[in-house]
Amino acid sequence: MSEAGQWLESTRNNGMSLGLRSTHDMIERLNLDFSSTKIIHVAGSNGKGSACSLMATSLTLSGISNLMFTSPHVSRIEERFRIDSRPISNALFQEMLEGIYDTAMGKDGQEAIELTFFETTFLIATLCAIKSDVEVMIVETGLGGRLDATRCLPADACLLTSISCEHTDILGNKLSQIAAEKAAIARPNKPLIIRDMEDVEFKQAVLLQSENAGNESLGEIKSPAKPYFVSIPESYNIKDEAEILVSELFQKLELPLGKLTEAKKKVRWPARMQVIEAESNLFLLDAAHNPSGLLRVLPELKQNIKDLSPVVNEGQNWTLVFGTSPQKNMKEMLDHVSELCNPILPNTICLTMPLGGRYTGVDTGVLAQYNWPINDVKEFESAERTLEFLFQNSPDSNGLIVSIGSLYLQGNILNHLGLDSDDELSTLPKQS
Repeated sequence: MSEAGQWLESTRNNGMSLGLRSTHDMIERLNLDFSSTKIIHVAGSNGKGSACSLMATSLTLSGISNLMFTSPHVSRIEERFRIDSRPISNALFQEMLEGIYDTAMGKDGQEAIELTFFETTFLIATLCAIKSDVEVMIVETGLGGRLDATRCLPADACLLTSISCEHTDILGNKLSQIAAEKAAIARPNKPLIIRDMEDVEFKQAVLLQSENAGNESLGEIKSPAKPYFVSIPESYNIKDEAEILVSELFQKLELPLGKLTEAKKKVRWPARMQVIEAESNLFLLDAAHNPSGLLRVLPELKQNIKDLSPVVNEGQNWTLVFGTSPQKNMKEMLDHVSELCNPILPNTICLTMPLGGRYTGVDTGVLAQYNWPINDVKEFESAERTLEFLFQNSPDSNGLIVSIGSLYLQGNILNHLGLDSDDELSTLPKQS
């Protein structure tokens, strides 16, 4: 591993830091010019990645060069940075990392700047966007908005997707508090597209942030943003919702809408309602990682189970794989997982631990104590062990294998199946 690579790994020890100073100082040192790049900044609790991937895919189909920065990565770090829908090469990643490393370490004689892992990857994205001369940069917020490193960019438009009570230890206990933190990405005099949550306090909090848009410490002059609330019918799924929100945003930025419908049909967002075939088994992977996110996709998951699971002995056959990171309300999360098993019961429930995440996965012994709707509940220490067990069975015995919960669990599965190439991790399948 190179010196820069070792340094990047060491930044993981710096933990998570909400604040703009280090990132802002780095951007100034790098002397990055964003004047010829349209920047779209996206925050929210659920649906951020789907909206970002739809934007990137639509722009790619329209012939507009773009870089999409998202986190965390599913399988490998390069997928945090997609140019024209494909993860950047390892060579380009290493080149950008060296640039950030040299600047942060003050190799030009300046004082060193301490960065977190997320701040470093975000800065790699900004440098990559400028060096690659992309026309549009799509940036997904890491956590919150007001103090997230991504707030340092001069965005041309912002999008606020669905908000729920998440990270309450950091962002606040009420929906309105969390909404305020996320809506603080609003930029002066720029459009802010908002997924309407049909909640009075939510709306008041967002409007207050919009009215007071601007962060003077970043050199912004305070002035109201231009808020646009967008209502989403309850029956719409995540892709439908993303299409409506992206359409509204593209109109405000005068970006082409002509490929949006095609992009919605073609977009492949790894580990999000992803259907794959491996070892003669059919898998459905989804990384709904919190209770609100899982509740949101339950109808679509149930429909996919109904449509994709084979009929065996006059009943439909499927296997559930579940692993999760720690949850503030674990019972609520598990209740939603249990609801997925109604009315079509799985033949087996495989509990496992996701590996590689920011937080250690929840021990299967804890999950096993829940009152699951079937008796056949098995525990495995990793996704690899889970797959070894499943592949000992016949595909007919497994039926449709549905893996839900942690994003890292889905990444573990994709890695073990060898489905982590640039083509597999592209949001626009190669055959398109």
